[in-house]
Amino acid sequence: MHPLTLTLDNPLLKSKNIRIAIYRGDLEHKQAPGNKWHKLKFNLEAAKAQGAKQLISFGGPYSNHLHALGNIALSYAITPIAIVRGELHPQLTPTLRDFVKAGGILWPSKRIDYRAGMESELVADLKAYYPKAYWVPEGGSNSLGVKGCCDWAQEIHAQAQALGEFDTWVVSAGTGATSAGFLAYETKNENNSPDVLVFPALKGGEGLLDDIQRFALTQNPQTDIERLKIIGDYHHGGYAKLPQELKDYIEKLHLLNPELKLDPVYTAKVVYGLEQEIIKGHLDNRNLLLIHTGGLQGWSGYQ
Repeated sequence: MHPLTLTLDNPLLKSKNIRIAIYRGDLEHKQAPGNKWHKLKFNLEAAKAQGAKQLISFGGPYSNHLHALGNIALSYAITPIAIVRGELHPQLTPTLRDFVKAGGILWPSKRIDYRAGMESELVADLKAYYPKAYWVPEGGSNSLGVKGCCDWAQEIHAQAQALGEFDTWVVSAGTGATSAGFLAYETKNENNSPDVLVFPALKGGEGLLDDIQRFALTQNPQTDIERLKIIGDYHHGGYAKLPQELKDYIEKLHLLNPELKLDPVYTAKVVYGLEQEIIKGHLDNRNLLLIHTGGLQGWSGYQ
């Protein structure tokens, strides 16, 4: 846990009676920091238990999920295989270079096949080619991925209690699996259970509500969806978009928090959105815990 200095004036925060801390998930697990390890660990254990020789998943050319998978799959004696959105170019992205260097195998996917997911012809071909492979959805977002995030929430909660009670957890969202795990765990605790405030990184993120509820119910049938709030106004143009306004904000925030680095796809948008909601008076009298979900290798896509 670390304090977080926002670009807002301190007197403004004090006048609104707001306390903010950040959980540094980016400092966890060097090879798969943040939520990446937690979404993969039970899937890797299941793959090993089934005797799988390969684990196949999906992602883009700068995917944090694929990068983490490549880093840790071989330690389970499992070959990581990536179905990559779009064509593969002779000059691979840094993310995909690391994946191959770690022993991974790449399969390019036409965008129409990628959108079809498990129903695509490519997947049918790969199932025939790798009959004993274990399959994981994009981002590691299945019931086992949510279970891992539910366990992660328990770890965070135990550490957070040492700093006092936080009434609101703040987190980014891509598929919604991480926030679902948080929601499932926290609503198991009837006393002092925080709300979960979610900032989607992509357009139309408000539509994640049904997915988050469905994911959370796999871990806790009594999940209280009323404890969840999605704010979809701060995607900055959509997934992986980095307009100059957000870039300038990241640089300004780094000057105030030199030990803290935010990833451009997820956590930076959360902190920006959080400040705007504070200015609007929507978070007065709150004790906020912001969860850094890692993903710093994603900066390679902007260099």
